[in-house]
Amino acid sequence: MPWAFEYEYEYENGDVNENENVNEDVNENGNVNGNGNGNGNGNEEDEEDELTMDIEDFVREREPNWARLEKLLATADASPEWELGLPRIREIVLLYRQACSDLNQARSYTANPEVLGRLNHVTGRGYRFVYQGAARGSFRTAARRFFTVEAPAAFRSERGAIAVAAGLFVLGAVIAFGAVVGRRATAEALVPREFFTASPRERVAAIEEGDERIRRFEEAGVFGASLFTHNIKVSFLAFSLGALTLAGGGWILFYNGMVLGAVAALYWLDGVQLFFLAWVGPHGALELPAIMFAGAAGLIAGRALLTPGDLARPAALRRVFPTIWRILATSALLLVVAGLIEGSFSQFSSKTVPYAVKIAVAVALFGTMATYLVFRPLARRRAGDA
Repeated sequence: MPWAFEYEYEYENGDVNENENVNEDVNENGNVNGNGNGNGNGNEEDEEDELTMDIEDFVREREPNWARLEKLLATADASPEWELGLPRIREIVLLYRQACSDLNQARSYTANPEVLGRLNHVTGRGYRFVYQGAARGSFRTAARRFFTVEAPAAFRSERGAIAVAAGLFVLGAVIAFGAVVGRRATAEALVPREFFTASPRERVAAIEEGDERIRRFEEAGVFGASLFTHNIKVSFLAFSLGALTLAGGGWILFYNGMVLGAVAALYWLDGVQLFFLAWVGPHGALELPAIMFAGAAGLIAGRALLTPGDLARPAALRRVFPTIWRILATSALLLVVAGLIEGSFSQFSSKTVPYAVKIAVAVALFGTMATYLVFRPLARRRAGDA
Protein backbone atom coordinates (compact mmCIF):
# COMPACT_ATOMS: atom_id res chain seq x y z
CA MET A 1 0.00 0.00 0.00
CA PRO A 2 1.39 3.42 -0.87
CA TRP A 3 -0.04 4.76 2.38
CA ALA A 4 1.38 2.02 4.64
CA PHE A 5 4.74 3.72 4.65
CA GLU A 6 3.17 7.02 5.70
CA TYR A 7 2.18 5.57 9.05
CA GLU A 8 5.48 3.78 9.64
CA TYR A 9 6.86 6.81 11.46
CA GLU A 10 4.33 6.38 14.26
CA TYR A 11 6.07 3.22 15.30
CA GLU A 12 9.49 4.72 14.90
CA ASN A 13 8.68 7.00 17.84
CA GLY A 14 7.67 4.78 20.69
CA ASP A 15 4.54 2.88 19.72
CA VAL A 16 6.48 -0.40 19.74
CA ASN A 17 6.90 -2.20 23.06
CA GLU A 18 9.35 -0.10 25.07
CA ASN A 19 11.32 -3.20 26.15
CA GLU A 20 12.18 -4.03 22.57
CA ASN A 21 15.04 -2.16 20.96
CA VAL A 22 15.15 -3.28 17.35
CA ASN A 23 17.49 -2.09 14.65
CA GLU A 24 16.39 -4.22 11.75
CA ASP A 25 17.67 -4.46 8.21
CA VAL A 26 15.24 -6.71 6.37
CA ASN A 27 15.73 -7.67 2.76
CA GLU A 28 13.07 -8.88 0.33
CA ASN A 29 13.65 -12.51 1.28
CA GLY A 30 12.81 -11.82 4.89
CA ASN A 31 16.36 -12.01 6.24
CA VAL A 32 16.94 -9.73 9.20
CA ASN A 33 20.32 -8.29 10.01
CA GLY A 34 20.95 -5.98 12.91
CA ASN A 35 21.09 -5.66 16.64
CA GLY A 36 18.22 -7.13 18.60
CA ASN A 37 18.67 -6.44 22.30
CA GLY A 38 15.29 -7.96 23.14
CA ASN A 39 14.51 -7.94 26.88
CA GLY A 40 17.90 -9.09 28.11
CA ASN A 41 20.97 -6.99 28.63
CA GLY A 42 22.29 -8.62 31.83
CA ASN A 43 25.44 -10.47 32.70
CA GLU A 44 26.80 -13.67 31.22
CA GLU A 45 24.75 -15.83 33.58
CA ASP A 46 21.55 -14.17 32.43
CA GLU A 47 22.56 -14.66 28.82
CA GLU A 48 23.21 -18.33 29.42
CA ASP A 49 19.78 -18.63 31.02
CA GLU A 50 18.24 -17.04 27.94
CA LEU A 51 20.07 -19.40 25.62
CA THR A 52 18.56 -22.33 27.49
CA MET A 53 15.11 -20.85 27.32
CA ASP A 54 12.47 -23.35 26.30
CA ILE A 55 11.81 -22.59 22.64
CA GLU A 56 8.34 -24.10 22.92
CA ASP A 57 7.38 -21.49 25.52
CA PHE A 58 8.78 -18.76 23.29
CA VAL A 59 6.76 -19.95 20.30
CA ARG A 60 3.64 -20.46 22.41
CA GLU A 61 3.87 -16.90 23.72
CA ARG A 62 4.59 -15.18 20.40
CA GLU A 63 2.71 -17.41 17.91
CA PRO A 64 -0.67 -15.59 18.26
CA ASN A 65 0.99 -12.37 17.06
CA TRP A 66 2.59 -14.14 14.11
CA ALA A 67 -0.71 -15.74 13.15
CA ARG A 68 -2.47 -12.39 13.41
CA LEU A 69 0.16 -10.74 11.20
CA GLU A 70 -0.16 -13.53 8.61
CA LYS A 71 -3.93 -13.13 8.59
CA LEU A 72 -3.74 -9.35 8.17
CA LEU A 73 -1.20 -9.63 5.36
CA ALA A 74 -3.43 -12.15 3.59
CA THR A 75 -6.33 -9.70 3.94
CA ALA A 76 -4.14 -6.88 2.58
CA ASP A 77 -3.24 -9.01 -0.44
CA ALA A 78 -6.88 -9.78 -1.25
CA SER A 79 -8.63 -6.52 -0.32
CA PRO A 80 -8.78 -3.04 -1.83
CA GLU A 81 -6.94 -0.34 0.12
CA TRP A 82 -10.19 1.38 1.08
CA GLU A 83 -11.46 -1.84 2.69
CA LEU A 84 -8.29 -2.50 4.67
CA GLY A 85 -8.55 0.72 6.68
CA LEU A 86 -5.99 2.69 8.67
CA PRO A 87 -6.40 0.79 11.98
CA ARG A 88 -5.41 -2.50 10.34
CA ILE A 89 -2.52 -0.84 8.50
CA ARG A 90 -1.19 0.45 11.83
CA GLU A 91 -1.63 -3.00 13.37
CA ILE A 92 0.29 -4.64 10.51
CA VAL A 93 3.22 -2.24 10.96
CA LEU A 94 3.34 -2.81 14.72
CA LEU A 95 3.13 -6.60 14.42
CA TYR A 96 5.79 -6.55 11.71
CA ARG A 97 8.22 -4.69 13.97
CA GLN A 98 7.51 -7.12 16.78
CA ALA A 99 8.07 -10.08 14.46
CA CYS A 100 11.46 -8.62 13.50
CA SER A 101 12.37 -8.49 17.18
CA ASP A 102 11.15 -12.06 17.65
CA LEU A 103 13.30 -13.22 14.74
CA ASN A 104 16.40 -11.64 16.28
CA GLN A 105 15.66 -13.30 19.62
CA ALA A 106 14.81 -16.66 18.05
CA ARG A 107 18.20 -16.75 16.33
CA SER A 108 19.80 -16.50 19.76
CA TYR A 109 17.65 -19.26 21.23
CA THR A 110 17.46 -21.89 18.50
CA ALA A 111 18.49 -23.09 15.08
CA ASN A 112 15.09 -24.75 14.60
CA PRO A 113 14.45 -24.36 10.85
CA GLU A 114 10.67 -24.48 11.25
CA VAL A 115 10.55 -21.55 13.67
CA LEU A 116 13.17 -19.47 11.87
CA GLY A 117 11.67 -20.28 8.47
CA ARG A 118 8.23 -19.11 9.54
CA LEU A 119 9.58 -15.89 11.03
CA ASN A 120 11.70 -15.20 7.95
CA HIS A 121 8.63 -15.73 5.78
CA VAL A 122 6.28 -13.50 7.75
CA THR A 123 8.84 -10.70 8.20
CA GLY A 124 9.62 -10.84 4.48
CA ARG A 125 5.94 -10.38 3.66
CA GLY A 126 5.71 -7.58 6.21
CA TYR A 127 8.74 -5.87 4.68
CA ARG A 128 7.14 -5.87 1.24
CA PHE A 129 3.94 -4.42 2.66
CA VAL A 130 5.61 -1.64 4.68
CA TYR A 131 8.59 -0.61 2.59
CA GLN A 132 7.65 -1.46 -0.98
CA GLY A 133 4.25 0.23 -1.04
CA ALA A 134 5.54 2.83 -3.49
CA ALA A 135 6.26 0.10 -6.03
CA ARG A 136 2.58 -0.73 -6.03
CA GLY A 137 1.86 2.71 -7.37
CA SER A 138 2.88 1.87 -10.93
CA PHE A 139 0.11 2.08 -13.48
CA ARG A 140 0.43 -1.55 -14.51
CA THR A 141 0.22 -2.81 -10.94
CA ALA A 142 -2.64 -0.47 -10.07
CA ALA A 143 -4.57 -1.55 -13.17
CA ARG A 144 -4.00 -5.22 -12.41
CA ARG A 145 -5.19 -4.74 -8.85
CA PHE A 146 -8.24 -2.79 -10.03
CA PHE A 147 -9.36 -5.51 -12.41
CA THR A 148 -8.47 -8.51 -10.26
CA VAL A 149 -9.51 -7.27 -6.82
CA GLU A 150 -11.03 -3.82 -6.47
CA ALA A 151 -13.70 -3.83 -9.19
CA PRO A 152 -15.06 -7.31 -8.40
CA ALA A 153 -15.01 -6.48 -4.68
CA ALA A 154 -17.06 -3.33 -5.30
CA PHE A 155 -19.71 -5.29 -7.22
CA ARG A 156 -19.84 -8.04 -4.62
CA SER A 157 -20.24 -5.55 -1.78
CA GLU A 158 -23.32 -4.02 -3.47
CA ARG A 159 -25.07 -7.06 -4.87
CA GLY A 160 -28.32 -5.84 -3.31
CA ALA A 161 -28.33 -2.52 -5.17
CA ILE A 162 -27.37 -4.27 -8.42
CA ALA A 163 -30.20 -6.77 -7.94
CA VAL A 164 -32.69 -3.93 -7.40
CA ALA A 165 -31.51 -2.11 -10.54
CA ALA A 166 -31.63 -5.29 -12.61
CA GLY A 167 -35.03 -6.16 -11.18
CA LEU A 168 -36.51 -2.80 -12.18
CA PHE A 169 -35.14 -3.12 -15.72
CA VAL A 170 -36.34 -6.69 -16.17
CA LEU A 171 -39.73 -5.89 -14.65
CA GLY A 172 -40.24 -3.09 -17.17
CA ALA A 173 -39.23 -5.40 -20.03
CA VAL A 174 -41.59 -8.19 -18.93
CA ILE A 175 -44.58 -5.86 -18.45
CA ALA A 176 -44.09 -4.14 -21.81
CA PHE A 177 -43.53 -7.43 -23.62
CA GLY A 178 -46.77 -8.85 -22.23
CA ALA A 179 -48.68 -5.66 -23.00
CA VAL A 180 -47.54 -5.51 -26.64
CA VAL A 181 -48.12 -9.21 -27.23
CA GLY A 182 -51.64 -8.75 -25.86
CA ARG A 183 -52.31 -5.60 -27.89
CA ARG A 184 -49.83 -4.64 -30.63
CA ALA A 185 -50.93 -0.99 -30.72
CA THR A 186 -49.55 -0.54 -27.20
CA ALA A 187 -46.06 -0.42 -28.73
CA GLU A 188 -46.79 2.98 -30.26
CA ALA A 189 -46.93 4.48 -26.79
CA LEU A 190 -43.64 2.91 -25.70
CA VAL A 191 -41.33 2.80 -28.72
CA PRO A 192 -39.95 5.92 -30.48
CA ARG A 193 -41.80 6.83 -33.67
CA GLU A 194 -38.73 6.33 -35.84
CA PHE A 195 -38.94 2.59 -35.25
CA PHE A 196 -42.21 2.29 -37.22
CA THR A 197 -40.83 3.30 -40.61
CA ALA A 198 -40.90 -0.43 -41.42
CA SER A 199 -42.16 -3.56 -39.72
CA PRO A 200 -39.64 -5.88 -38.05
CA ARG A 201 -40.22 -8.49 -40.77
CA GLU A 202 -39.51 -5.93 -43.53
CA ARG A 203 -36.42 -4.67 -41.73
CA VAL A 204 -35.01 -8.19 -41.34
CA ALA A 205 -35.68 -8.99 -45.01
CA ALA A 206 -33.85 -5.85 -46.12
CA ILE A 207 -30.84 -6.68 -43.94
CA GLU A 208 -30.63 -10.33 -44.96
CA GLU A 209 -31.13 -9.72 -48.66
CA GLY A 210 -29.00 -6.60 -49.03
CA ASP A 211 -25.29 -5.89 -48.69
CA GLU A 212 -23.58 -5.89 -45.32
CA ARG A 213 -23.98 -2.54 -43.60
CA ILE A 214 -20.43 -2.54 -42.18
CA ARG A 215 -17.75 -3.33 -44.76
CA ARG A 216 -14.69 -1.53 -43.44
CA PHE A 217 -13.01 -1.33 -40.05
CA GLU A 218 -13.13 2.48 -40.13
CA GLU A 219 -16.91 2.42 -40.56
CA ALA A 220 -17.28 0.06 -37.60
CA GLY A 221 -15.09 2.31 -35.43
CA VAL A 222 -17.04 5.47 -36.22
CA PHE A 223 -20.40 3.78 -35.79
CA GLY A 224 -19.28 2.11 -32.55
CA ALA A 225 -18.01 5.40 -31.11
CA SER A 226 -21.37 7.06 -31.67
CA LEU A 227 -23.14 4.13 -30.05
CA PHE A 228 -21.11 3.91 -26.85
CA THR A 229 -21.15 7.70 -26.50
CA HIS A 230 -24.95 7.58 -26.53
CA ASN A 231 -25.04 4.66 -24.11
CA ILE A 232 -22.71 6.41 -21.69
CA LYS A 233 -25.09 9.39 -21.70
CA VAL A 234 -28.02 7.10 -20.87
CA SER A 235 -26.00 5.47 -18.08
CA PHE A 236 -24.98 8.84 -16.67
CA LEU A 237 -28.63 9.92 -16.67
CA ALA A 238 -29.60 6.78 -14.76
CA PHE A 239 -26.81 7.41 -12.25
CA SER A 240 -27.57 11.10 -11.79
CA LEU A 241 -31.30 10.68 -11.27
CA GLY A 242 -30.71 7.80 -8.90
CA ALA A 243 -28.18 9.78 -6.88
CA LEU A 244 -30.43 12.84 -6.61
CA THR A 245 -33.85 11.27 -6.19
CA LEU A 246 -33.60 7.45 -6.00
CA ALA A 247 -37.06 7.18 -7.61
CA GLY A 248 -35.87 8.96 -10.77
CA GLY A 249 -33.07 6.47 -11.28
CA GLY A 250 -35.47 3.59 -10.71
CA TRP A 251 -37.87 5.02 -13.27
CA ILE A 252 -35.16 5.39 -15.95
CA LEU A 253 -34.20 1.75 -15.51
CA PHE A 254 -37.85 0.64 -15.61
CA TYR A 255 -38.60 2.75 -18.69
CA ASN A 256 -35.58 1.51 -20.66
CA GLY A 257 -36.62 -2.02 -19.81
CA MET A 258 -40.10 -1.28 -21.17
CA VAL A 259 -38.70 -0.01 -24.48
CA LEU A 260 -36.60 -3.14 -24.90
CA GLY A 261 -39.52 -5.39 -23.98
CA ALA A 262 -41.85 -3.66 -26.43
CA VAL A 263 -39.37 -3.92 -29.31
CA ALA A 264 -38.73 -7.58 -28.52
CA ALA A 265 -42.47 -8.23 -28.57
CA LEU A 266 -42.83 -6.68 -32.04
CA TYR A 267 -40.12 -8.96 -33.42
CA TRP A 268 -41.81 -11.88 -31.68
CA LEU A 269 -45.19 -11.06 -33.22
CA ASP A 270 -43.60 -10.88 -36.69
CA GLY A 271 -41.91 -14.26 -36.22
CA VAL A 272 -38.34 -12.93 -36.45
CA GLN A 273 -37.38 -13.28 -32.80
CA LEU A 274 -34.26 -15.30 -33.66
CA PHE A 275 -32.91 -12.35 -35.65
CA PHE A 276 -33.66 -10.08 -32.69
CA LEU A 277 -31.65 -12.28 -30.31
CA ALA A 278 -28.74 -12.50 -32.75
CA TRP A 279 -28.84 -8.76 -33.41
CA VAL A 280 -29.16 -7.47 -29.83
CA GLY A 281 -27.45 -10.33 -28.02
CA PRO A 282 -23.72 -9.78 -28.70
CA HIS A 283 -23.59 -6.15 -27.62
CA GLY A 284 -26.61 -6.28 -25.33
CA ALA A 285 -24.88 -8.91 -23.17
CA LEU A 286 -22.55 -6.13 -21.98
CA GLU A 287 -24.47 -2.95 -22.77
CA LEU A 288 -27.66 -3.69 -20.84
CA PRO A 289 -25.91 -4.83 -17.63
CA ALA A 290 -23.63 -1.77 -17.83
CA ILE A 291 -26.66 0.53 -17.82
CA MET A 292 -28.08 -1.41 -14.87
CA PHE A 293 -24.74 -1.12 -13.04
CA ALA A 294 -24.67 2.64 -13.56
CA GLY A 295 -28.24 2.83 -12.26
CA ALA A 296 -27.21 0.74 -9.25
CA ALA A 297 -24.33 3.14 -8.56
CA GLY A 298 -26.88 5.97 -8.58
CA LEU A 299 -29.07 4.10 -6.09
CA ILE A 300 -26.04 3.60 -3.82
CA ALA A 301 -25.21 7.31 -3.97
CA GLY A 302 -28.85 8.28 -3.46
CA ARG A 303 -29.12 6.00 -0.45
CA ALA A 304 -26.08 7.64 1.15
CA LEU A 305 -27.30 11.15 0.29
CA LEU A 306 -30.98 10.81 1.19
CA THR A 307 -30.90 8.16 3.93
CA PRO A 308 -27.46 8.44 5.57
CA GLY A 309 -28.61 6.87 8.84
CA ASP A 310 -26.41 7.71 11.83
CA LEU A 311 -23.73 9.26 9.62
CA ALA A 312 -23.62 12.83 8.35
CA ARG A 313 -24.30 13.06 4.63
CA PRO A 314 -20.70 13.94 3.69
CA ALA A 315 -19.40 11.01 5.74
CA ALA A 316 -21.95 8.65 4.21
CA LEU A 317 -20.97 9.76 0.69
CA ARG A 318 -17.26 9.39 1.43
CA ARG A 319 -17.93 5.89 2.67
CA VAL A 320 -19.56 4.72 -0.57
CA PHE A 321 -17.54 6.82 -3.03
CA PRO A 322 -14.81 4.19 -3.71
CA THR A 323 -17.46 1.59 -4.53
CA ILE A 324 -19.39 4.00 -6.74
CA TRP A 325 -16.47 5.10 -8.88
CA ARG A 326 -15.27 1.53 -9.37
CA ILE A 327 -18.72 0.45 -10.54
CA LEU A 328 -19.01 3.46 -12.86
CA ALA A 329 -15.53 2.95 -14.31
CA THR A 330 -16.31 -0.69 -15.00
CA SER A 331 -19.64 0.26 -16.57
CA ALA A 332 -17.95 2.77 -18.86
CA LEU A 333 -15.44 0.16 -20.02
CA LEU A 334 -18.23 -2.33 -20.69
CA LEU A 335 -20.10 0.26 -22.72
CA VAL A 336 -17.04 1.01 -24.84
CA VAL A 337 -16.57 -2.69 -25.61
CA ALA A 338 -20.31 -3.10 -26.25
CA GLY A 339 -20.28 -0.14 -28.65
CA LEU A 340 -17.42 -1.61 -30.64
CA ILE A 341 -19.26 -4.94 -30.86
CA GLU A 342 -22.51 -3.26 -31.83
CA GLY A 343 -20.79 -1.22 -34.52
CA SER A 344 -19.25 -4.30 -36.12
CA PHE A 345 -20.07 -7.88 -35.15
CA SER A 346 -23.73 -7.28 -34.28
CA GLN A 347 -24.39 -5.71 -37.67
CA PHE A 348 -23.44 -8.77 -39.70
CA SER A 349 -26.30 -10.68 -41.30
CA SER A 350 -26.64 -14.45 -41.23
CA LYS A 351 -24.88 -14.55 -44.59
CA THR A 352 -21.64 -13.68 -42.82
CA VAL A 353 -22.21 -14.92 -39.27
CA PRO A 354 -24.95 -17.50 -38.52
CA TYR A 355 -27.51 -16.61 -35.87
CA ALA A 356 -26.40 -19.53 -33.69
CA VAL A 357 -22.83 -18.23 -33.58
CA LYS A 358 -23.92 -14.71 -32.61
CA ILE A 359 -26.22 -16.01 -29.88
CA ALA A 360 -23.46 -18.29 -28.56
CA VAL A 361 -21.11 -15.29 -28.43
CA ALA A 362 -23.74 -13.33 -26.51
CA VAL A 363 -24.13 -16.11 -23.95
CA ALA A 364 -20.36 -16.44 -23.56
CA LEU A 365 -19.90 -12.67 -23.08
CA PHE A 366 -22.64 -12.41 -20.49
CA GLY A 367 -21.49 -15.51 -18.62
CA THR A 368 -17.88 -14.32 -18.53
CA MET A 369 -18.86 -10.86 -17.32
CA ALA A 370 -21.23 -12.16 -14.61
CA THR A 371 -18.69 -14.70 -13.37
CA TYR A 372 -15.92 -12.14 -13.26
CA LEU A 373 -17.86 -9.39 -11.50
CA VAL A 374 -20.26 -11.28 -9.27
CA PHE A 375 -19.60 -14.98 -8.83
CA ARG A 376 -15.88 -15.75 -9.14
CA PRO A 377 -13.89 -15.71 -5.85
CA LEU A 378 -11.63 -12.70 -5.52
CA ALA A 379 -8.09 -13.17 -6.80
CA ARG A 380 -5.51 -13.66 -4.08
CA ARG A 381 -1.91 -12.84 -4.67
CA ARG A 382 0.71 -15.32 -3.61
CA ALA A 383 2.67 -14.57 -0.49
CA GLY A 384 5.80 -13.97 -2.46
CA ASP A 385 4.31 -11.54 -4.91
CA ALA A 386 5.22 -7.91 -4.60
